Amino acid sequence: MNSPVEKIKERLSVVDVISSYIPVLEAGKNYKAKCPFHNEKTPSFFISPDRGSYYCFGCGAKGDIFSFVEQFEGTDFLGSLKILAERAGIALSDYKSKGTDKTDILYQIMEEATVYFESVFESQVEARGYLRSRGLSDATIKSFRTGYAPMAWRSVSDHLMKKGFKKEDIEQVGLIKKSESGFYDRFRSRIMFPIQDSSGRVIAFSGRIFEIEVPTKIGTPTEVGAKYLNSPDTPLFYKSNVLFGIDKAKSAIRTRGYSIIVEGQMDLLMSHQASLTNTVAVSGTALADSVTDSESKINNLGLIRRLSPNVIFAYDGDEAGIRAAGRSAVIALSLDMQVKIAVLPEGQDPADIIAKDSEIWKNIVKNSVNIISFHIDRICNNSSDVRLRGKKIREVVFPFLSMIKSRIERSAYITEIHNKTGIPDKAIIEDFELFERSQSVNSVTTKEAKIIENKQSRRDSLERKLFGIIFWNEGNKEGKDIQALCDNFKENVGREEYDRMVATYEPFRDTMAIEAEMWYVSKTNEITRDLQEIMLNLEEEILNERKLQMAPLDTSQKLEDFNKILKRIEEIKKSRSL
Repeated sequence: MNSPVEKIKERLSVVDVISSYIPVLEAGKNYKAKCPFHNEKTPSFFISPDRGSYYCFGCGAKGDIFSFVEQFEGTDFLGSLKILAERAGIALSDYKSKGTDKTDILYQIMEEATVYFESVFESQVEARGYLRSRGLSDATIKSFRTGYAPMAWRSVSDHLMKKGFKKEDIEQVGLIKKSESGFYDRFRSRIMFPIQDSSGRVIAFSGRIFEIEVPTKIGTPTEVGAKYLNSPDTPLFYKSNVLFGIDKAKSAIRTRGYSIIVEGQMDLLMSHQASLTNTVAVSGTALADSVTDSESKINNLGLIRRLSPNVIFAYDGDEAGIRAAGRSAVIALSLDMQVKIAVLPEGQDPADIIAKDSEIWKNIVKNSVNIISFHIDRICNNSSDVRLRGKKIREVVFPFLSMIKSRIERSAYITEIHNKTGIPDKAIIEDFELFERSQSVNSVTTKEAKIIENKQSRRDSLERKLFGIIFWNEGNKEGKDIQALCDNFKENVGREEYDRMVATYEPFRDTMAIEAEMWYVSKTNEITRDLQEIMLNLEEEILNERKLQMAPLDTSQKLEDFNKILKRIEEIKKSRSL
């Protein structure tokens, strides 16, 4: 029987999948595009329908539909499998992971907790009535898998442990907390909003308090709890890697060409209910100030930018909301995004506006304004004093302006500031140059850090591929050739280094073996060739690291070892497959 990977590839071509994410152009029998994984002006990203693969001559990104979805959406192999299976109309019910991989168990816990909260919510008439009073329909409530955590100390934890999950694992995903008297549920008496990754897997929760008084400790008086309580960072959830609602919004962001970012869960649910399905929310998450994290995984704004560089911030219409939108806009501008702000009436949020009339909300979004122009106008409306305007321009506008990479755009904004405030062009330019110098950072150090991160992520990728194949083939008769290659690789890199890598990936043995098995199930003739290539590349990465660590060469022994490394690197370059 064909594996899920084979079935998906039979139904989805590499061109169809990639072109649903980025624009592609025909180039003979192949296709080309601007690479989504690095900035470029001339397309160097080529797609081969015959091979079912892609390759970027600019950054070296390559693979098939699964690796593309993994890298583009910042998910793992099983996440990309879920996304593409749903698109291909293939059920994964027959596919069962071995269930012993730690990460897989954590996902199972979060799914089971979501189902439990949903079932409790069914009997919560008051909670459902509250959401309806805010304007939500039953269909929207169900679509976002809204649930309820009962007013009990060990409700969800007892349920999960009865299902066979360990207390330590339940704590690891942030559902329970330790105390002097034991442990207790983190979420109690709250309407629960599951936060899902781009593939739709539940990775965290944001809980809105429903009953005002919440007990703080068993046997003690009650106190008023925080309005919203969010999951902490866990192995599944890092606040900067996801936005609430991204799994449902990503397709609409691509097709509509812009995203709307709101603050709260109710704002998000009501926006989707009003057909603005290209909306995501920061509630329970946090905007990242870079495209990727330290492990080279795509951050939330990085993914939003890949889907579309155009973003509208629609935060509450009070001073706090405007300041929050400003902080978010600076980050988005630094990532070279086009930023607008939706101007809301003071004291109102999107959910309130939509509940009254969704058309009003749609018009507010339609009439959103450029973030810099918005603040220039606001400063001019609030003061006619040129000196005060100049002070506010430096404090409020210059941080946005410094994020603009295009000199032409900057010049246009400086002209706009001059025209609206009456401040001379020369004075604006001089003040801005002073501001930039005061905000300067050591860009060389930053670049060096990025280079190290990229090299490390490449090594991690090679190691994962290598040990996925090794784990899969352990004990198989067909694995004799692979074992011989492994013995040779171990000798080349050293037993200590090899054992360290084995220990690193041992906890993920099952998932990695499954990935390798599903990938090579119908092309076992490619394993040896791929393994040789992976080992050569990985060995070269290790040797280059050792070479850098040897400086200064202050002894004859160091010089001899250094020359041996250079010789071996040269041998690898000559023998590597092209």
